[in-house]
Amino acid sequence: MPSVRIKEGEPFDVALRRFKRSCEKAGVMSELRRREHYEKPTTERKRKKAAAVKRHLKKMSRDDQSRKKLY
Repeated sequence: MPSVRIKEGEPFDVALRRFKRSCEKAGVMSELRRREHYEKPTTERKRKKAAAVKRHLKKMSRDDQSRKKLY
């Protein structure tokens, strides 16, 4: 869990903003949303496979663009 030490004379709003930023970097909110509801194992596998396919297609399209720029 991220923590923030409040500096001397620091406004609460600034400390809150630093805390939110540290939570975002640590991935606390995304983890919370992911664990909010139970996901069946088949649904999880399907989601992960779709993400892998998307990453692969993105990588392949980047490779194709870099090859076109060489000519």
